[in-house]
Amino acid sequence: MLRQLYTTYSDPVAARTLVASCKAAVVQWRWATESMAFATPFLQEKQGGPKARWVTDDKADPDKHVRHGFDAQGRVVIECGTRGAITAWLHAPGVRHSLSFDDGDIESGWEWREHDGKLQGLDLITDDRGFNETYHWEGDRLQRVVIENWSMRERTWWCQNVYTYNAAGQLDTIVLEYLDANGRRSGERRLEYQRPRPGETLAKVTAEVERLLIEAISAQLRRIRSGEPLYCLLLCFTEEDVPAAWPPFLVWGRQPYRQAVLDRGDDEARYYLWAPDEIRAVQGDGEEHWFTEPALTEACQRHSQYMELRQSSASAMRVLKNVAAWLDAPERRALLNTTDDFVVAVADNTGSIDPLPGLRKAIGPDRWAVLKARGCV
Repeated sequence: MLRQLYTTYSDPVAARTLVASCKAAVVQWRWATESMAFATPFLQEKQGGPKARWVTDDKADPDKHVRHGFDAQGRVVIECGTRGAITAWLHAPGVRHSLSFDDGDIESGWEWREHDGKLQGLDLITDDRGFNETYHWEGDRLQRVVIENWSMRERTWWCQNVYTYNAAGQLDTIVLEYLDANGRRSGERRLEYQRPRPGETLAKVTAEVERLLIEAISAQLRRIRSGEPLYCLLLCFTEEDVPAAWPPFLVWGRQPYRQAVLDRGDDEARYYLWAPDEIRAVQGDGEEHWFTEPALTEACQRHSQYMELRQSSASAMRVLKNVAAWLDAPERRALLNTTDDFVVAVADNTGSIDPLPGLRKAIGPDRWAVLKARGCV
């Protein structure tokens, strides 16, 4: 049914007709901070951020908020978002469908299957990928959600979210487990959510992440092979999505790579010398390190939860700044085979954020002048 709907409303004429019919059924409009119809169990725990709420008409901002249209039965039949985004909702006994459009072109289709007020299945379809979720309940408690992830271009793969509860019946953890095609656990798992412990705060978790990261880096420094001297050690993160690379990872640049870039004599040298992806592409994955220590990764997961709830990555930026300063100390540099102008820098993995202003401030005018004289900055 979902695929048929998606195919039907991929036609712009049919899409316009659907949207018009949904709008015609509206008897009341209400604004909200985001979609109020798209609801799954523990959505806020998994995604973070503030809880969606209704907004009065006089405080609504069309550039930020979503307008909901209700039919005579009190059901949301259309949502009008920002930049022309529209979602049409179709209702039938035990099942709902939503079709999202952007400037008239279909973006996605969703199917929601419900029974006795509980979500039983949720499917997504786009042009070339999607997923099918099956919800397993024990009474009123969600136990697990099994997810089949499919793609037109890649092999199908499976995983599940497993939910545990504390003695008070509150959600305690969500753990992502990867499965094989027969539904058996592969052994790979990742903590997705953990209820804050009594007395736990953002400041305490941030300090724990910093301590564990320093411990992990201390162990790794001794494992970096001597070889050609290093001109930089980059502490890498992803600015547009900090939790995606948290804990941060290390990339080190060696002198032969730097010299090859400088020998080209072009104006882009300063970019290639400090862009992690460019260094990795040439030097290979033997010159980088991703941290997988369980204590560190779980602390970073809890830290990510706090950042998402606050909608701020400022605490992560402080960790990066502090750890980079610790790394750049002479006693750490002494553990490595380095050039005489070696530096530590915080770098966005995508290269979209220029690391040099932060580096200049961190290393001071004398060391900066040396790099500048050599054409490195």
